[in-house]
Amino acid sequence: MEPVTFRCSCCGREITGLPDLAYDAPLHYYQVPEAERTERARLNADFCTIDTSEGRDHFVRGVLLLPIEGIDETFGFGVWVSLSAENFRRYAATFEDDDQSKLGALFGWLCNRIPYYPDTLNLQTTVVPQDGGVRPQIRINEVHADHPLYCEQRHGVTRERLGEIYAGEV
Repeated sequence: MEPVTFRCSCCGREITGLPDLAYDAPLHYYQVPEAERTERARLNADFCTIDTSEGRDHFVRGVLLLPIEGIDETFGFGVWVSLSAENFRRYAATFEDDDQSKLGALFGWLCNRIPYYPDTLNLQTTVVPQDGGVRPQIRINEVHADHPLYCEQRHGVTRERLGEIYAGEV
């Protein structure tokens, strides 16, 4: 099968392959005043915790995959979700395990605003741990069946839509 290619409508450049678009941190991290981040927040490539007046918030990084119509490939958003303290502890304790999927599905809240959709912050998700050090898959829960992101995750995106997302036109 030929690799996926499309022309960026912004710069006209031909793009080959399907690079994921990813967020460096949950939105909540940027809501902490910069002068307080070193004291209140801990962030690395896969985990984030933020001390709040109510306690501590816990976040993990995952991949929200969208199938692409007509081909056997997916496109991903690298997003952050919040987990309960107990699920975060369990997830972190097994992070290096080759069989992390044994944890089963975990409930989470989406913690990024994906600009190509109506507001995505705090959509309910299912976090599905993967084996072999792979980031968990993030699935939008059915309670959001009318949200375009839920629909595209279930039914796929067209190449044209993917081109719009890469070009930031939506």
